[in-house]
Amino acid sequence: MESDVFLVCSSVSSFVKKTTEKINTLQMNSDLWPRPEQKEGGHSELTVAMAPLSEEGETELCADPLSTETYLQELREATERAIAQIQDPMVLLDPACLEDVLQEWLPVLEQALGPQNLQPAADLPVCLESPLKQECDKDLRENSLEHSNMALPETVSGEEEADQENCVVQLNQHESDESEPRIHGEEEGAFFPSEASPKPVRVWPPQPLPSELLAELSQLACLSLDLGCVPGSREGGEGKAMGICTFLCQYFFLLDPERVRSACSLRYRDQPEVLAIYTTGLLELTQSSPVVEVIEKGDLLKSLRALREMQPWTGPPLLAHLYRLYKKHGEVAVRSFAQFYPTILPSDIMAMAQRSHFLAYLDNLVHSRSEEQRLSFLGSLLQPESLRQEWLELALSHDAPQKADTVTLDGQPRWRSHLFNWGYGRLLSLLIHLPADLASKQKMAETCRTFGYWTGYLSLCCQLQRRSEAFATICKLDDMSLLEGPNGVNPENLDEWKLLLQLSQHCDSPDPPFNPPHSHGNGLSNGSWDWCSPVSPESVMLRLAQVIGPDRALATLQDCGICVELGPHSTLVCELLRIAEKRQRALIQTMLERCDRFLWSQQA
Repeated sequence: MESDVFLVCSSVSSFVKKTTEKINTLQMNSDLWPRPEQKEGGHSELTVAMAPLSEEGETELCADPLSTETYLQELREATERAIAQIQDPMVLLDPACLEDVLQEWLPVLEQALGPQNLQPAADLPVCLESPLKQECDKDLRENSLEHSNMALPETVSGEEEADQENCVVQLNQHESDESEPRIHGEEEGAFFPSEASPKPVRVWPPQPLPSELLAELSQLACLSLDLGCVPGSREGGEGKAMGICTFLCQYFFLLDPERVRSACSLRYRDQPEVLAIYTTGLLELTQSSPVVEVIEKGDLLKSLRALREMQPWTGPPLLAHLYRLYKKHGEVAVRSFAQFYPTILPSDIMAMAQRSHFLAYLDNLVHSRSEEQRLSFLGSLLQPESLRQEWLELALSHDAPQKADTVTLDGQPRWRSHLFNWGYGRLLSLLIHLPADLASKQKMAETCRTFGYWTGYLSLCCQLQRRSEAFATICKLDDMSLLEGPNGVNPENLDEWKLLLQLSQHCDSPDPPFNPPHSHGNGLSNGSWDWCSPVSPESVMLRLAQVIGPDRALATLQDCGICVELGPHSTLVCELLRIAEKRQRALIQTMLERCDRFLWSQQA
């Protein structure tokens, strides 16, 4: 940026110096000044003396417009030729041919509208100048203003006077090109994955363009960006990435902001520098919006109200304002962005915000739907499907217990560590229960095991029919409640009960009781685990007795070679179960007899 400032300032100083020298040359020759007594003769001498200057000035002023017009004509012809070629289905459906057409068109575009051949700012209409307000060096500005405000003789041509006035316009334009990017750079550093490109982003056309030509140029430029077909793209690696950034900086004024937004979230998702340049352009384009003034005042509620009044929303301008809000208010602002869905998508917020802040936004967005719609709604947000694993890992690594509190050094579950609170447990549960292919489910199960999210791991084991692993995990966690309820892992046959009985023999509760620290405010889900029923052969046998009866349960225990001396409580439970079983059989027998008598009475 400093080098650009130096070049512009040098060119301005050179122009002022050259004009001043010409003026001084006229002033030094006193014979050329008109005298009262020789008006006609003096006028004739002045005309002769100024003729060479006038011709030189005309040559300087007309050279650029002539070359610009030539370049524009070549660009118009090349554009029409490229548009005609890509309308051929044989070209349009062949990426190699399509790339050849664009590569042939791009050098002509660069020759006509590239930054090295820009029309001077003095020759541009005011309506095409950038709206950004920037600052230049104060000394240079004062020096240039002194030259530009110098009292000119009446004999100086009108063209030269206009050139000096335009020189001041150029300085003012240059003022407006220094301050604002510096502010944006600070914004970008707060939430961009990487630093923005030091190259300026051109958001306004460098010269007037016919509307038809501008539409065709936009079509070809957007197609080039979508295909990644830009100057230097065939080099590959860093050269291609640099070419994309350069192309975006130079021809932002030709590109459709909505298409660039889609390209950033899909094709260039792994190149955050492309998003940084795109966002810089959006911020500059929307700088004159009245909403910016409201946002800068710092009142979040009034800012959100002003954005709601902008409806119907357009994605790119709204996105630029949300960047400003996030810069101003951080996580508090990003939690409120769910109201702008579907104009603003989770992919936009994910690229904008810190990962922990994005999780807060996603959780609010999903739970803004009714309970029966949440699962399907979350599934609709997974575009692409790879986001499922990414979001799962994010939710497991933020507002979560310490890994040392949930997983032992050898990767086994810590005793009753499933009772810890997980900040995004509701979101995790939805992600786990979403339909997915086998490979995705297996990867999710391994991720849950790595982070020690045992509730999710048990659910995934059931979905993957890895029930033996689930029973082994339950025994390590030492909590019989994990076998109960709709989300529990209930043994489905006698073989699974036998496996559970064998695994329960190796459940040893820690002594003294394990009390992990409450890291990051993540305490136990109920404040204590004293109520939990430990896993043991006796407790498993009692649960089995409720299913098949105490006598069969004791027989199964003996078949497994497990000798258990029942305590008073277990003995009492078994006796009560026997009584309940007898009464149930008696009740069933009575009901059968009544049904039998009723049927006989009907036949009679």
